[in-house]
Amino acid sequence: MSEAAAETTKQPDPMEQFREMRDAYLDIWSKNLIETVNSEGYAKASGAALDSYLTVAAPLKEPVEQAMLKTLQQLNMPTSADIVSLSGRFTNIEMDLDNMDAKLDRIEKLLTGLEATTHAEAKMRAEVVDAKLDRIEKLIAGLKTAASEKPRMPAEPTAQVAPIHQVAVTPGEAPAPRIAKSAAQEQQIAKPVRQNARKGTR
Repeated sequence: MSEAAAETTKQPDPMEQFREMRDAYLDIWSKNLIETVNSEGYAKASGAALDSYLTVAAPLKEPVEQAMLKTLQQLNMPTSADIVSLSGRFTNIEMDLDNMDAKLDRIEKLLTGLEATTHAEAKMRAEVVDAKLDRIEKLIAGLKTAASEKPRMPAEPTAQVAPIHQVAVTPGEAPAPRIAKSAAQEQQIAKPVRQNARKGTR
């Protein structure tokens, strides 16, 4: 069956006319309302009505708020002031967390740089110590070589001096030279002689 035949056989819709009437009615009202709202008279009338409403509702605002506050307290429910203070606290906590995050990032960067600097300084110090130890080893080796190459001098014979009481003096020979004595020894020898002389004088 062709489309033309289907259209001719289609039954008419009785609600179609009502839909057209409704659309036309809404169009007329929307145009009239738009013109009315955009007019200056409507703006003045709506402003005057709002002012009168606020004037009447202003004295009732505080009692209504107090009654609502008591009702919410009895029901253990938060008020608008509680919600505002709680949101402010959350904002402060979020800002503190952001500051802590930024500080931790700076500390991490400082620690990373300090670790690298410390590692480099330790490496440089180890190299300096190794160089000093190498120089010390070279000096010790040079001293050992010089000591081994130096000729040893023969030891001079030491003259043995016999004690005075063991020296024999034969007649006609000159006595052996006396060994120089220290002042302390002479004083010890002269002390008994002086004591004997004092006793003799007494």
